[in-house]
Amino acid sequence: MADGRQGFRFLKPRTFSAVWSAPTAGWREHLAETLQRLPGRNKARLFFRADDIGAGGRGFDALCSLFRSYSVPLALAVVPAWLSDTRIAQLAASAPLEEPLWGWHQHGWRHVNWQRSGKKSEFGDQRPLEKQWRDIWQGHMKLVNVFQHRLLPVFTPPWNRLSAMTLEVLDQLGFKAVSCTDPLPKAGKTERRLKNFRIGIDLHTRKDPDGAADFDRLLHELSAAFSKDSPVGVMIHHQRMTPFAFAFLEELIDQLRTSGKADFLSFDDLLHSP
Repeated sequence: MADGRQGFRFLKPRTFSAVWSAPTAGWREHLAETLQRLPGRNKARLFFRADDIGAGGRGFDALCSLFRSYSVPLALAVVPAWLSDTRIAQLAASAPLEEPLWGWHQHGWRHVNWQRSGKKSEFGDQRPLEKQWRDIWQGHMKLVNVFQHRLLPVFTPPWNRLSAMTLEVLDQLGFKAVSCTDPLPKAGKTERRLKNFRIGIDLHTRKDPDGAADFDRLLHELSAAFSKDSPVGVMIHHQRMTPFAFAFLEELIDQLRTSGKADFLSFDDLLHSP
């Protein structure tokens, strides 16, 4: 374990999923068994996306240190309205802008729910087109000023939800891809022009109150997702990560790298893939 990651042992998030409250008995062995059963004919293609980026701190620093120690790329979804000069400096201290590991990209504008009913979304079908355009544009311009050529033309919508109108705005503003959990809404040619870097595994916003049962479910999800031919996205929320959540993530990366059963992709790799 790299010295820079020792700090995660002292993290105490206010909100976290039951599965990460305490280690499940034999969890490393169960994870190893799950990965050993993966088909050997093809490597899984895997990418990691960390959401709700807007400030540094011990958790963010530990996360970046973990990925740096394994030289694994991490897509960082930044909420533009959350940034200040102080917070930008904090982010850069943990994830220096000159390092190629970090896939800086846009995560909405303010991460605010505008839906009057139904599931949460900042850019849902109840939000007028002109307001969606304004928010995405001003968020994009703010991030361009901060990250310049390092900013990727990828949009991760808060709560992984957007509307067909949103796709039209993103296409007109020059975005090349979005990253969601579900297929894109139908939007004609626009839908076909934008790639979707789909998330298959949600690590840290899980809802099951039974931690042990949810750990078994997570292993099943990993097995199913890693057996697919398409790239698999793993979603991270570092603010919700307990020491066990960090230990699991490190063990997952280490076992996949040691076994040679996965290729770790960046958002830049996905943008330039067929």
